[in-house]
Amino acid sequence: MERRSDEFDRLYSDHHQLVLAYFLRRLPDPQAAHDAAADVFLVALRRLPDVPAGDEARLWIYGVCRRVLSNHRRTSRRVHRLRAKLASVGTPTPYVDPETSAIGRLSGIDVRRALRMLKESDQEILRLAAWEQLPHAEIGRLMGCSAHAVDQRVHRAIRRLKARMEEMGYLDAGRVS
Repeated sequence: MERRSDEFDRLYSDHHQLVLAYFLRRLPDPQAAHDAAADVFLVALRRLPDVPAGDEARLWIYGVCRRVLSNHRRTSRRVHRLRAKLASVGTPTPYVDPETSAIGRLSGIDVRRALRMLKESDQEILRLAAWEQLPHAEIGRLMGCSAHAVDQRVHRAIRRLKARMEEMGYLDAGRVS
């Protein structure tokens, strides 16, 4: 095992600067270049027995660089298309029934702003219950608790959300039940 570690250390020290320079010249973001270089050496570590000896190792590494770069560019194009698609769809608005909730009379922006002020656990349980409209029994299975516990957590999270909204001036404390 130590021999393998020594081989990788040598491969890394001999080629890291070349690999990093390769990506710095081809990618616009230095962090992406560092990430891509790390990906190359992850492949090299996994495939260490396949790495040829001597000068052939450099060519093998450059081959891996080309494939990693190709994957990076493909991923970037997908991310770009996904962002464009998401921008055209807009931000989903949380579902709150206006007939049964004082919060329902507010805009989605007001609700999201107040929601961000809550603890992450409160945010998530409210998102699952209101936005995803999951039954409390399913939320319980997801979170590893009973439906009754979810009922209590949702109730408490709604109380905290209402309190935040009152603090922000979105709700009149006297009118909200």
